[in-house]
Amino acid sequence: MNTILHFPDPLAAQPEHSGGKGANLARLTSGNFDVPPGFIVASAAYRQWLCGADWWRQAVRELPENDPAALSENATVFRDRLRSLPLPAAVATEIRHAVGTFPDGTCFAVRSSSTMEDLAEAAFAGLHDSFLNCQGVEAVLEAVRNCYLSLWHDRAIAYRHRHGFDHAAAHMAVVVQTMAPCDAAGVAFSMNPVTGDLGVAVISANYGLGESVVNGACEVDHWEVDKASGAVLTSTIADKSIRTVSAPTGGTADEVLDELERQSAVLSPEKIEAVHDLLKRAEAAFRFPQDIEWGFVGDRLVILQSRPITTIPPRWTRDESAERFPNVITPLTWDFVDRGFHRSMDHSFRLMGFPAFSGQWFGKHGHYIYGNQNAVELYAGQFPFALNSLDDLPVLIPQLRERFHWVQDLPVHWSRDLDYYLLRLGEFMAEPLEGKSIEGLWQFVQEVNDHGSQYFLPNIAISVTQGVLYKLLSFLLRELFGAAEVPAMMDGLLAFCETKTGTINKELYELAQMVRRDPLLEQRLRSKEGNRALWESGVLPIEHGEFHQRFLLLMRDHGHREIDFDLYQPLWTEVPWVALDQIRLILDAPVGLSPAQRERELKIRSQAAEFSLIQRLPKELHFFIHEIIRLARIYTSLDDLEHYQTTRLAVPMRKGLRMLGQRLVERGILADPMDIFFAREVELDAAIAADDVSTWRALSGAVAREKASWEEARRRTPGWEPDAADGAVPAPVAGTELSGLPGSAGVVEGEVYIVSGPQDFAGFPPGAILVARTTNPAWTPLFYTASGVITGSGGPLSHGAVTAREMCIPAVMSVRECLSSLGNGMKVRVDGTHGKVQILSPELAERSSPQLVAV
Repeated sequence: MNTILHFPDPLAAQPEHSGGKGANLARLTSGNFDVPPGFIVASAAYRQWLCGADWWRQAVRELPENDPAALSENATVFRDRLRSLPLPAAVATEIRHAVGTFPDGTCFAVRSSSTMEDLAEAAFAGLHDSFLNCQGVEAVLEAVRNCYLSLWHDRAIAYRHRHGFDHAAAHMAVVVQTMAPCDAAGVAFSMNPVTGDLGVAVISANYGLGESVVNGACEVDHWEVDKASGAVLTSTIADKSIRTVSAPTGGTADEVLDELERQSAVLSPEKIEAVHDLLKRAEAAFRFPQDIEWGFVGDRLVILQSRPITTIPPRWTRDESAERFPNVITPLTWDFVDRGFHRSMDHSFRLMGFPAFSGQWFGKHGHYIYGNQNAVELYAGQFPFALNSLDDLPVLIPQLRERFHWVQDLPVHWSRDLDYYLLRLGEFMAEPLEGKSIEGLWQFVQEVNDHGSQYFLPNIAISVTQGVLYKLLSFLLRELFGAAEVPAMMDGLLAFCETKTGTINKELYELAQMVRRDPLLEQRLRSKEGNRALWESGVLPIEHGEFHQRFLLLMRDHGHREIDFDLYQPLWTEVPWVALDQIRLILDAPVGLSPAQRERELKIRSQAAEFSLIQRLPKELHFFIHEIIRLARIYTSLDDLEHYQTTRLAVPMRKGLRMLGQRLVERGILADPMDIFFAREVELDAAIAADDVSTWRALSGAVAREKASWEEARRRTPGWEPDAADGAVPAPVAGTELSGLPGSAGVVEGEVYIVSGPQDFAGFPPGAILVARTTNPAWTPLFYTASGVITGSGGPLSHGAVTAREMCIPAVMSVRECLSSLGNGMKVRVDGTHGKVQILSPELAERSSPQLVAV
């Protein structure tokens, strides 16, 4: 390929050829932004240049990356050796020709554009060199070579090392761009980089070229602007001292500002508005918050750079995490989960075309997990493509088919890879552990965890895609038929999706029918002594053999079902009486449609909703809308199935950790084998590696402290933000309305019963309104007897909402105050259509029958 790429060239928009900075400028040019013209010396030219030094790879391997002083000295020597390399003659000729296409006397800005630069996960801002006001082709050639050398500054080497980038994979493209003789210039962020507020833009400016703003060495004016309205929220006019300008003989120089300029605002209100509008356009073009460099040449506004904002400050809340991680979590479980989750997030975001995220999506505070709400709003709050109206669809559909073909492929590939995941789990379960050393057991656990992390790689993409498809379908229906029709249409179209949870519910229902035919067994299941006593009595295989055999099949097939996310908590197969409690709940439900009959009705309803919709659509949209509906159903099913299969990992993990814990009990390090879950992974790894008395003693003390802290945290309700106290909640009064998200349509009035976990299942009164922090698939039998559902987290795609729709009971999700404002026996009105809960009677009243309210 040619080593020169002009900005409009399609290849110029590819970072592997143009580097981050160059590719973004090419995209801006093709997007009709006012970009000073120029060209890119492609990264292939750098590789040709480097071929002249056959020693460089060995020299790179010998760089002392962890010793700053030695690295600085070695990097200087390395650059000095490279400095003797001339540019390849062919590359120099092409640059001369490209410069010659511009008028005589044109001055250029020559900027480094590493292939690792301006990535969303690492910006490399300021680490590589740029050269302004290069006059003449010889100055441009020298600047290009110096850009190459800047890839090997000690600061750039250290940055790559810290981010885990391979030095040998770093290549340098160079942007050669006509100088813009700016009267005023600066930088702007399309979000507040300090607070993480996505609704606030930030603008900084000074007179002259933007270097005085970028390098941070001078006082500059600063504005914060409301992105929605363009209103200036804050304005800081600095006492400015200098402007940077182009020097007559090349390069730049600083000029002292006069008194009037020092105190006056660099930008007028009209120019602030223009920068704000440019910033919003750049963010829309890249589908991600941008950090731009801009300049005014007279009244002409040009954009000089645009790159993704790489550092997003966290704002921790329970909004994103309360459904996934409702309860306290042990340290070792979280260490395993956190690493695997973020690996999956990186993989999934690349697959989906989202910029990478360098921060933490989840964080542990006081043994509870909190979500980074700034990150959630940034990634989950937008489509991965621009869609403003239905008029965009004819042009967009072919582009979507090409760009998002992976949406069709992912379910197929996931199913293909599932086979190996399950076969390997079988091998882990068959592997004998009794003869393994402590080190061997820890290696076994790490292998199981690594296998699970590999399987989990695309699973975040499944979850996010499900949400995007749901939002896309809602948007299309709203544009076509108006907002009022959307809830009922969505409810009908997604009334039934095949799930593993549904399969298990059918099997539990069938077991409940077996119990109904055996009065003695039903009496025993309802006994006040509880089903644990029934199981441990051994009476089931002796007097109820047929039921017992069928129940053992349930445990064989689904015994890996968890009762809590935490690996520390037992699985169904370890506490089978939990499943017996669920069968008892089904016995308490009013006799109605069987799961098979209900499934048939939901399928008919879903098919009728789609048929009715297609009849109302323009013919050219029939297939497209049908595919969106089909994919929304597939991903809803897949999201449930991947969770079901993920939980299988818990069986060999608990097997290995229990055996490892037992060994540590035998050595007097732990009091209980399962206390191993209160160790931190890094501390446990270090103790196993050291295997000395003092290290084991330190681990033992740390485990005891973590367990005590965990027990204390378990007894309290987490604040919605990490530092928020539980706080006193005003006493509820009749008429108080709580707001959440619609989960399942309909309205019901009834009395509340709060369920904290499986220990509360047996006490759930038939016909009560289920109130919980969240639910998971193991809770589904409660829905047979509940008349309505209220959860403190989740949304229309959560387990509680999907199951409530299958059971045709109203549900309101994400009612943040539900656990603090409601109590057992309170009478409430649940409006699942509009996401509202009204307190009718705050007293702990006697139980009465629920009332379905016609809507």
